[in-house]
Amino acid sequence: MPTGAELAALLDALDRRPEPVRLWWRDDDAGRAHPRLDRLLGLARELDLPVALAVVPAWLEPAVAAAILATPGAAVLQHGWAHADRALAGERKIELGGGADRRELAALLGEGARRLEGAFGGRSLPVLVPPWNRIAPDVVAMLPGLGFRVLSIWDEGDLGPMPAGLARLDVHVDPIDWRGGRRWLGLAELGRRLALRIAAADRPIGLVTHHLVTEEPAWQELEQLLRVLRDHPRARLMPVERLVQGVG
Repeated sequence: MPTGAELAALLDALDRRPEPVRLWWRDDDAGRAHPRLDRLLGLARELDLPVALAVVPAWLEPAVAAAILATPGAAVLQHGWAHADRALAGERKIELGGGADRRELAALLGEGARRLEGAFGGRSLPVLVPPWNRIAPDVVAMLPGLGFRVLSIWDEGDLGPMPAGLARLDVHVDPIDWRGGRRWLGLAELGRRLALRIAAADRPIGLVTHHLVTEEPAWQELEQLLRVLRDHPRARLMPVERLVQGVG
């Protein structure tokens, strides 16, 4: 598939790498049946690529579980419990913090982990993805005791040192401009942002997509980008389970 000039910066950054850069692909807000989730899973199957799906346990429907299991490269991460806002007045949206009762929250996270393990078995990994990429520090401290080994948020999240037994595996590039009306950034800008990360990368780079707000022609551009990352000799799109084994 031709890339044109849109991905020139990305291709140049990859060409300049002395060794391959590791990348991984996370998609958020899975659990409910939706044509766009079908589109995403179909794209992962067509390109034979690994994708880490952040699944909301309270949303999970049997048909969705079956569709994920039918996608060989799909792994499952836990996306909070119900993607419900528990923020106090004046706070930004947060489920894993805010005014949530911490004992209740711990019980719900544990129930969510059991629900995902029951639906997906070994495809469900001990990785927590907080809704809105936000989590209170005292909730972070609870995670190892609940069986989580990895926390995945936005790279700039300042949570301080992780407690013993918990590592970070973050995402760094988001193709949606959330403050600009949930607008798709476009292939050129997405390539530019990836190129900046790749130029100085010393750890896996996470690309996070959001199937529920992805429309045409964004799907076509996402496919174009993923094909480049799949085929370039200096890029390695990694299964998240291999990265989880290497963190910590």
